[in-house]
Amino acid sequence: CRTPDVPMASAAAPRNHALLIGSNVIHDALRDALRGYGYIVEHCRTRDEGIRRFREKKQSLVVVDVDIVQGFPERLFRFFRMVSANAIVLVAASPSQPEASRYLLWGAHDVIHIPLHRETLNFTLSRTSAYHRALVRSTFLRTAFWFAAAVVPLWLLLFFLWLD
Repeated sequence: CRTPDVPMASAAAPRNHALLIGSNVIHDALRDALRGYGYIVEHCRTRDEGIRRFREKKQSLVVVDVDIVQGFPERLFRFFRMVSANAIVLVAASPSQPEASRYLLWGAHDVIHIPLHRETLNFTLSRTSAYHRALVRSTFLRTAFWFAAAVVPLWLLLFFLWLD
């Protein structure tokens, strides 16, 4: 695996890390676009290397080459969900590979078509970025709700004990 493209001293929160698994064609094409969306990009060439790196860092965005996915794709997507429920997994495929769309049923969030068209890529990444922001916001609100639900009865109990 290559090292991150941004020095670790200036690295953002872990939710801004992206992992590209596959050929250099995908890496070169997506690196600049992902950087534009604020991601720190790492690249691995093989499936095993990518799994190891994802297990270590739990990147929030994973782009997998369709050739890497083939051979037990359901297990791969299940692995990503088990390690990090919030990870967004995209599959990069050419239009001549129609089997890529079936990966959406197994857990991929979207398919990025190679060769890349800037408008389509920007749309996919902005939709993915919006989805991730909504996921983070809903996680915060859910945590705040459960915290309030646990604390309010305690305060009420203390208030009534104080009145007595």
